[in-house]
Amino acid sequence: MKHCKILVIGLSLMIRLEYIEKKLEDRIMKMFSAFLAASIILFGSQCSAQTMIDMKDEAGAKYKQADTEMNRIYKLATATCNSTGRDKLKKAQLAWIKYRDLCCEAEASIYEGGSMYGLAYTNCMADVTKERSGRLKVYDVENSWK
Repeated sequence: MKHCKILVIGLSLMIRLEYIEKKLEDRIMKMFSAFLAASIILFGSQCSAQTMIDMKDEAGAKYKQADTEMNRIYKLATATCNSTGRDKLKKAQLAWIKYRDLCCEAEASIYEGGSMYGLAYTNCMADVTKERSGRLKVYDVENSWK
């Protein structure tokens, strides 16, 4: 009888360990899938960088280019406005800057404390800035609708 109890306990433990192992494998696969998806979102298919430093440099260059273009379009947009419109556009742009910063801080916060935070933040800044450039084109700078 004692041997039967030990055998039953042993089989129960084996079954439980297999169950735990299966659950662990599922979790690892889910984590890997999430990591892969995040990598694709963060870096896109055009990322040629291989190291974290290269990726951060690439993201920084992408943001700088987007910011330069947005500032160019903003200057053209302010030139097309009358004084009232220019004041309103300036207020909107200042509010947008606050929005951009908060939006990207929130988006990157899932990586808070990790090496991915800066990269996620900078990529977000570039993307949101490109979006803003598109919005500023409603002022028809350089005949943007043609």
